[in-house]
Amino acid sequence: PCGLGKIAKLINAGKIDSSELITMKTLKDTGAIGKQIKDGVRLMGRGAEQIKWPIHLEVSRVTVRAKEAVEAAGGSVRRVYYNKLGFRALLKPEWFDKKGRLLPKAARPPPKQRDKVDSIGRLPAPTKPIPFVLEENDVAKMQVAA
Repeated sequence: PCGLGKIAKLINAGKIDSSELITMKTLKDTGAIGKQIKDGVRLMGRGAEQIKWPIHLEVSRVTVRAKEAVEAAGGSVRRVYYNKLGFRALLKPEWFDKKGRLLPKAARPPPKQRDKVDSIGRLPAPTKPIPFVLEENDVAKMQVAA
């Protein structure tokens, strides 16, 4: 869980830019939430009276009070879906680069959760180009195997 009061303090301290989209990665990097995110961030209404300017957030879950407070200030809250692999790609994209893997595609929510989310979460853009052409070594291995 993450309260609106904590987000307001971080914005006032200059750690979060209120004009940009605030994602779960932003909240983790600035210390608004702990280091471990198991299945997302729930936006709570604690400290809702401190939000006096429009902010735009992407979280997994949001309470009614928090959503009303953000929208009353002129902002927006979007509930996004990430699976476990998607969370890892969002929070630690360097892990995939270190292992030599490509970033996964964003997963669709399961049918039971489709009415609980607004959209599919966006993953960071891949840093490596996607290989379309087989290299000579790969072609030689395929011919030997056949």
